[in-house]
Amino acid sequence: MNSKLGTLIRFQELNLKIVKLEKRTQRIPEEIEAYRQTLEESRQALLEEKRLIEEHQARQRELEMEVVTLRDTLSKHKTQLMEVKTNKEYQAMLHEIEGGERGIEAKEDQILEGMMVIEEREKVVQEAQTEYEKEEKEILSKQSQLESFAAQAENEIVDLQKERGQLEGEMPEELTQQYQRIASVRNGVALAEAKDQSCQGCHVKLRPQLFTEIRTNREIITCENCSRFLYYAGP
Repeated sequence: MNSKLGTLIRFQELNLKIVKLEKRTQRIPEEIEAYRQTLEESRQALLEEKRLIEEHQARQRELEMEVVTLRDTLSKHKTQLMEVKTNKEYQAMLHEIEGGERGIEAKEDQILEGMMVIEEREKVVQEAQTEYEKEEKEILSKQSQLESFAAQAENEIVDLQKERGQLEGEMPEELTQQYQRIASVRNGVALAEAKDQSCQGCHVKLRPQLFTEIRTNREIITCENCSRFLYYAGP
């Protein structure tokens, strides 16, 4: 194989690897931020569940205090019942006592219902907490993997750029400029394999004589259609 052609092939391999790694590493900060956002949303949802439990618990305490107040009032009414002097006052007091007892019963029913609601919500919170911890562990692991990959990729890019620089120094300036011109208009791909008598870059059929020349890999030949450098990699 022509040494310049071999250098071009390796030069493109390095360029494509560098571009691929750079694009991949550029996306990593966004991916990490997306993971963090997902975890934060889960954390906020968990906090909201806990806040709702606290609201229910606060309401329970209010109801319990109301029951205490009602019991104190009921006790006073029962004491006063012994002190009334007329039947009318007695009946009125009985009515107050009955109303107080019904009020206490209603409050205690609410307290019981509240306890059941809290118990159910605590189960939900426990499940959400377990799920959050699992999600946190997974996300932190993924984040660590991405950060590790980014660090390794940066080192690899430096090594690839160093090798690319060495190859560029070995290539004639005119050839390097031609490579850059082609790559700039062909999405970074300045070389294409010639296979099945076609350019694999633009898929245009090559002239039989031209394909025969390309198969020798002795000369630097470009595609008559897309201008990419052509090489033959074998059957």
